[in-house]
Amino acid sequence: MIGDRFASRLGAIVMLGLALVLPAAARPRVTEATYATAAEGLIEPYLQSGLFSGTILVAKDGKPVFRRAYGLANREWNAANTLDTHFRIGSLTKPFTAAAILKLVEAGKLKLDDRIRQFVPSAPASWDHVTLRHLLSHTSGIINYTALPDYYAKISRLERSPQEIIALVENEPLLFEPGTRMEYSNTGYVLLGMAIEAATGQPYAQYIRDTFLTPLALTETGYDDVSLVLPRRASGYRFGQAHWRNAPAMASSIAYAAGGLYSTADDLLAWSRALFGGKVLSAASLAEMTDDGGRGYGLGWYVGKAHERRVWSHGGAVSGFLSMIDHYPDDGLDVIVLANNENAPAQKIARELSALWLGVLDPPDSIVLEDVILDRYAGTYRLGPRFFLTITREHGRLLSKGTGEPAVLFLPESDRTFVSPAIDARITLDTEPDGRPNGLIFHQAGRDRIAPRIAPEEADRILAQPRPLRHEVAVDRARLRRLTGRYDLGPNAVLTVSFENGRLYAQATGQPRSEVFAENEREFFLKTVDAQLSFELDGGGRATGLVLHRNGLDTPAHRIEPDQASTKKPARTQTR
Repeated sequence: MIGDRFASRLGAIVMLGLALVLPAAARPRVTEATYATAAEGLIEPYLQSGLFSGTILVAKDGKPVFRRAYGLANREWNAANTLDTHFRIGSLTKPFTAAAILKLVEAGKLKLDDRIRQFVPSAPASWDHVTLRHLLSHTSGIINYTALPDYYAKISRLERSPQEIIALVENEPLLFEPGTRMEYSNTGYVLLGMAIEAATGQPYAQYIRDTFLTPLALTETGYDDVSLVLPRRASGYRFGQAHWRNAPAMASSIAYAAGGLYSTADDLLAWSRALFGGKVLSAASLAEMTDDGGRGYGLGWYVGKAHERRVWSHGGAVSGFLSMIDHYPDDGLDVIVLANNENAPAQKIARELSALWLGVLDPPDSIVLEDVILDRYAGTYRLGPRFFLTITREHGRLLSKGTGEPAVLFLPESDRTFVSPAIDARITLDTEPDGRPNGLIFHQAGRDRIAPRIAPEEADRILAQPRPLRHEVAVDRARLRRLTGRYDLGPNAVLTVSFENGRLYAQATGQPRSEVFAENEREFFLKTVDAQLSFELDGGGRATGLVLHRNGLDTPAHRIEPDQASTKKPARTQTR
């Protein structure tokens, strides 16, 4: 699918005396003794909004200071997550694969500058200059197989050998000359798994087990095989069409060395301590692993800064699961988040927990509003053509429920402004002089959306209207080529429109590529999801911008010209 959910006039009166503010100076400072309590409060909005289910572990110098399990491991049986629940960790597998390659380099069985065709002779000749280093650092230029248009619908559901995975992309041209830039590619780590097998004569899973898991006593980590019975295995979920749903089935082998492991928070902490404590690799190998060459990704780890501290991190995403690990080498701090629901903001939770420990989290002032104020705000607000926010009051707080989405908790910042830490969004009520709301401003991802208040019956009437039938028409190839380019959807979100073999495709940051079909020379639609693109054209038929219609919302995006593209910072997304 494409697109992310991006879900000014201010009111004329401030109702002084009705908002009780606890000043920042009166708040107790978080200490090691009080951290767990403060962390519980930080996580609470995510729980109230149904945005998190899983386990969380924060440790200082290997000693846990916060260690909790939340939500359900299996919703059908109402079975709770526990601290020893097993989660698919997706791309958190990549640090294990990278360590395996470096271990073999230390043993003299591989060199980082070896070409992949030495180990995978069947690889296409166009990959002749691709080295293991390129694959480790995502600088190979080989297309990411999980970004193929039919990955989720077809490819991910079938068991495939590594050779069969590579065959999916072997006829695709390189995106760029190896080593010239970075673009995340799961295909590269599949090839690395094949190199490990060629160099050792062992299956990838066995080499990982014998080299790392058994010696380090990581007994709760392994290569996931859904055909086997695994005690305490969490089920994966997603929220869609206003209901919790089982995540689509995903074959075990499709993730392979790019994302095939399962683990627990305790095991991942032990792995981090062993790896960065020098028990797995030499100091020279660790230096190689964390050298990003200025690109933000080393060998199996993102390398960067958070809260002005060095952080080595990685995230993972496979069907129904999200994961995140942050290691702060100068602070002895590890933060691990494992979730079995796809809408969990795992990285955001991890960064807030580390900020809380480091004393750089600036929590909002505590506000208490009278129910008479909150009751005025309850109602229905139209955020998009077919997208509505329904606001209700619950225990002195506001709950906002978007069309087809779970309810999200919003906490008061003032008598008219409410913030949701869970989705990093803010609502400002637009009121008449007597305090009655006539609409609101919804701020998220750097974008303000104005939503007028409407009658609930009007919202029901609009949603009950049938969606228009869409019919594909032929458009001249020259016209289609004028639509290609990159379009700015918001902070760290770009929609790339490309033309290939007579067909037009669209791909948003971190999402698979999807074919789009013409209704006319300006209007296009997807067949896989309910999404449309409306292009804005100049006098010569060249696109200058577009509007993405998705989830009932309209998101305008201007075209990014080449000089702008060079200055726009790419998003660091952990791709499936």
